[in-house]
Amino acid sequence: MDSYVEVKNLNGTSGRVPNDAATWKEFWEDETGRKFGMCSCKDCTSRAEVGAHVQKSDSTDHKWYIVPLCKADNNKASWEHFEVKAADLVPVNE
Repeated sequence: MDSYVEVKNLNGTSGRVPNDAATWKEFWEDETGRKFGMCSCKDCTSRAEVGAHVQKSDSTDHKWYIVPLCKADNNKASWEHFEVKAADLVPVNE
């Protein structure tokens, strides 16, 4: 059974690029050793298309994370909270 964590999007981060990868998708795949599959958002049935920047909602943890999302979930407003698979969160050194 998957464990989920509540997050929010960090909007306006698409211009940032990872240090050791061409894209955030590639960064996520390199860090996890896995390939993109389905969107990490709970109850979403779309394929993941982007490595999205998110932040945990209910935490003092202010780290940024990359998580695989479909474009629709990646376009949610920064105030809109949603759940993603905890195992899919990869921290970014920001």
